Amino acid sequence: MTEFFSNIWIYLSTLVLSFNVVTIDFQDTQGVEKNNVKTSNTIEVNDIKESIIPKTYSNYTPSVSWWTYPSNIKTVKRNGNDLLVHVNKEYKLPSTYAPNDLVKASNSGIRNGDNFYVRNILINDLRDLVNAAKADGIDLSIVSGYRSYATQVSTYNYWVQYNGGNVDAADRISARAGHSQHQLGTAIDFSSKEVSDNIGTRFSTTKASTWLQKNAHKYGFVLSFPSGYERVTGFSYESWHYRYIGKTNALEMKNRGMILEEFLRNKN
Repeated sequence: MTEFFSNIWIYLSTLVLSFNVVTIDFQDTQGVEKNNVKTSNTIEVNDIKESIIPKTYSNYTPSVSWWTYPSNIKTVKRNGNDLLVHVNKEYKLPSTYAPNDLVKASNSGIRNGDNFYVRNILINDLRDLVNAAKADGIDLSIVSGYRSYATQVSTYNYWVQYNGGNVDAADRISARAGHSQHQLGTAIDFSSKEVSDNIGTRFSTTKASTWLQKNAHKYGFVLSFPSGYERVTGFSYESWHYRYIGKTNALEMKNRGMILEEFLRNKN
């Protein structure tokens, strides 16, 4: 099994993917975004190897495998429109849920925004974030926004097939339908000219990533899947994936020293 994953990583690290009317996108899924349009893309795939044991919380007992789903899947406790709805591997959005206020991300002025939709509720704060980044000499672009339940079905199936039918490999990097934050319309995958508007492990070394880590919460955006917390979040580290929870909530989360997964558990 170790040799199997090693071979996958060597292969994925050197692979160049080009798609017509398809975007490879690596949120909690690293999946195929069929709702968005790009003619080609070169992407460095996030490392799917098991991480080191992360920091833990007293109210959390990790499963045998951090990437697995529990046997008892529950419906989310809050409406999908609620900024604090808890969506993870235990709590699932209904297949019928879709935001009713989707607008083009370009309304915020972010680069590549014409290709992606997000909820209107975050547009003003996203505009302020983009402008603040520009003032500090930081370039930001968007490479994924809203994804429908149906798109997530295709996304997840793609990564299972891509990994030779290995569900464990797919579950480390891809959310099953209903379990993706992108269905909320408040999750954004950021990138930058520094990495040619791609995402993957290289993004974590960019000035854009460093700036977002220090400043995103001021505008209501928080990192969903931080490094070292894989056993808590259930997903591999994604330096590019941020979720909007509103400025007040983001500041509270920051001040309490929590990651998003723990913060949402305490709120639901």
